Amino acid sequence: MYALRSLSKLVWGANEGAETFKLASGVLYEERPGAKVARKCIYKDSELCIRKTSTPYQYQLVAIRALEEGEDLSDSLDDERSFLIGIELKFTPTTFEGAHGFRWNDVGESTYEFIADESVTKSVREAFAMAVARCAWERKHRREYTEADAGEVKEIMDRAEDEELERLLDSVKLDDADIEAAVGPMSPVKPRPVDPEVAAAAAAPIAPPTFDLPTEPAEMADGEITVSALGELYMFDAPSGEFVQVAKEVALTVVEVGKYEYYMNVASNDRSFTSQVIEPEMNAVFNHDHGSLIWNYFDQNRAYSFSMVTVDAKHYEALHQGMTRAAYETLNQESWNKATVASQDYILDAYEEDVDMLPEPEMWTSDEEDEEYEEEEEEVEEEDDEEEEESDKDEDEESDEDEIDKIFNRAPGSQGVKTSREVETESESESESESESEDESEGESGAESGAGADTGSGAAKNSKLAVGYKHGRSFVVRGSRIGVFRHTDGDEIVFDTSINHVDDTRGREFTPSTMMLHEQDSALVLQDAQRPNELFKMDLEYGKVVEEWRVHEDVPTVAVAPTTKYAQMTGDRTLVGLSHNMLYRIDPRLRDNMIVQDQQQAYVTKSHFTTAAATESGAVAVGSAKGEIRLFDRLGVRAKTVLPALGEPILGIDVTSDGRYVVATCKTYLLLVDTKLPDDANGRTGFMKAFPQAQKPAPKRLQLKPEHVVYMGAPISFTPAKFNQAPDAQGSEKTIVTSTGPFVVTWNLRRVLGTGRGDAYHIKQYQDTVVADNFRFGQDRSIVVTLPNDVQSVKRSQLAKPTRESLMIRSSGSLL
Repeated sequence: MYALRSLSKLVWGANEGAETFKLASGVLYEERPGAKVARKCIYKDSELCIRKTSTPYQYQLVAIRALEEGEDLSDSLDDERSFLIGIELKFTPTTFEGAHGFRWNDVGESTYEFIADESVTKSVREAFAMAVARCAWERKHRREYTEADAGEVKEIMDRAEDEELERLLDSVKLDDADIEAAVGPMSPVKPRPVDPEVAAAAAAPIAPPTFDLPTEPAEMADGEITVSALGELYMFDAPSGEFVQVAKEVALTVVEVGKYEYYMNVASNDRSFTSQVIEPEMNAVFNHDHGSLIWNYFDQNRAYSFSMVTVDAKHYEALHQGMTRAAYETLNQESWNKATVASQDYILDAYEEDVDMLPEPEMWTSDEEDEEYEEEEEEVEEEDDEEEEESDKDEDEESDEDEIDKIFNRAPGSQGVKTSREVETESESESESESESEDESEGESGAESGAGADTGSGAAKNSKLAVGYKHGRSFVVRGSRIGVFRHTDGDEIVFDTSINHVDDTRGREFTPSTMMLHEQDSALVLQDAQRPNELFKMDLEYGKVVEEWRVHEDVPTVAVAPTTKYAQMTGDRTLVGLSHNMLYRIDPRLRDNMIVQDQQQAYVTKSHFTTAAATESGAVAVGSAKGEIRLFDRLGVRAKTVLPALGEPILGIDVTSDGRYVVATCKTYLLLVDTKLPDDANGRTGFMKAFPQAQKPAPKRLQLKPEHVVYMGAPISFTPAKFNQAPDAQGSEKTIVTSTGPFVVTWNLRRVLGTGRGDAYHIKQYQDTVVADNFRFGQDRSIVVTLPNDVQSVKRSQLAKPTRESLMIRSSGSLL
């Protein structure tokens, strides 16, 4: 038993994410029956380890690709494969061409093999196999494996396809020498002398972590119980970074307190834990493999994250379906039974982690090409950093809180913005007055400059962002003014000039609620929320509104979009318009009614359209306040595909240039949809042809982990997400950017599709709320970040994987 406890220190004594027990060197293969290449080498140099997860008694078998010299793990697109350890893994010894290793099954049809290097001894392999078996026992029984007897462990071994693992269980005798032999070649860290006091402290019993549960509800919601499930309850302990058990047995019930109004109650025999409205802010995450639900709970003081692990698969399915049904009816205010079976399956998939998506496009570059591109990118960034250092030496280090306000309040020499005619004729040295304005703007935040306050009241804040492709300009709305910012060769952004008064042709000042670059970046299309039937064209050469477009007397326009993905790079004067129930083309050259009659599609009932985006070919994706997504192959016809509503309003939508992927922004998550039709020989998407009724696409929810929300301390509220723009490379959008509160968040599209993980993101925190963000046009190396009183440019490489330190809300530069 002592030997078993010694082994437990290697795996079970580690914190979440620790990879202390591993096979240090080997090759990972994947076997795919029926594929053209039946046996594929995934990682030619890798290590195999056991990783502890944040869910108690859950462990992962992880194969990690070894990094090349100088390679950064954060830039790698496919650096690891993980598998939940359980009986179904069927982890067994194997041999390949005389070399020894292990074989296991994935949840799909694939089988994986790890063939260990010759340096990995037999005793190491046997100890590793034993550790995997113990992890499987813990997952099945939800108890420490040291409580197991030989018969119980043997029961797990008997389920393996290869009886060799059973032989190992009977024959392997572990003592301290075996443990040392197992650890020696696996750990790259050199042993250090152990302080006797430290050793004594380590040997002492570990006290359970202390934490504060939320105040017990004064009363639990009362009504008709629609679903009930039993399980264990855990709460995320922020200091330790782990989920800690708070009750061995609880009942989670979904209670209908009124028509389409549901509460979730969680209680044990000893106390009540939560009674909360079922709403998007719960940030609920279901995981079929773990049989768990993780969610957030907020009180007046802080955020919490709970996890319930159900007693069995039956209780999990009841919980998953019952909670999804309650969320659907709450948000849609209609019966779940009204949805078709295909729609119900689509919605259930959307609420569950690890939904399989279609394979990544073949048009994407290979890993080797990606690595070459990233190396070139790193070299460019190193050169940029050197330039920044030189530039910083010349900048004025004194800051003034009102500096940007002064810039905006001063009268500029010209209201206009340089267009092609001016740029082609101007000399390399800019005018003295313009140089002075740039110097003044840099006084606020160095190379990262901000837009200042509005009029003397100082009440206006930055609100909208438009990133240009021409002349490296970006535009920011601040009240009734528009700030113009210039991108430098070093991926910095500096204040250039301002358009101090946004007035219509009659001199009436207004605050733009919509701003879109148009006609080769020579104009801005603006909208005033108080006059939804009109649009305004601002000529950027003069900095004035020169045209007013009364689109239609009886049709208010709620949103506009370019007619194609990169229409702003063309001279196309038309644009796409949306009303609550109509999609149409707007042609400003028409009089009176500017809606093109044969390019409009109206719906009898209000569809509550909210946002639209176009592909490079002119197909259009439209989101609605109901949560529906419609895919049109062109204007003037009905949608080819309608994806069911999850219930949350679609706040923003974007689509890749080839139409393969759509990302829709809801308040608490992003919805990523692969529109490619399954088994379609012509490779068509849902824009071109309707999905078969029983083959709706499997949506992927991109959301922040509930335990990370605990550190952030506030509910999630995403800004409209965007793909990076790549007009010169078809289908090369690779990154998604959005923000919530003071955090900018990015997802690597290929990583999401390759691993199925919607929670694999990078993040960066700012001192203030991020109100808008987008990639610099034509690349994803830098991101334009708009804060209420500042505009900055950040390199994507500066975003990092979320940690406790990076997520805790900061105040005056310190952790709270």
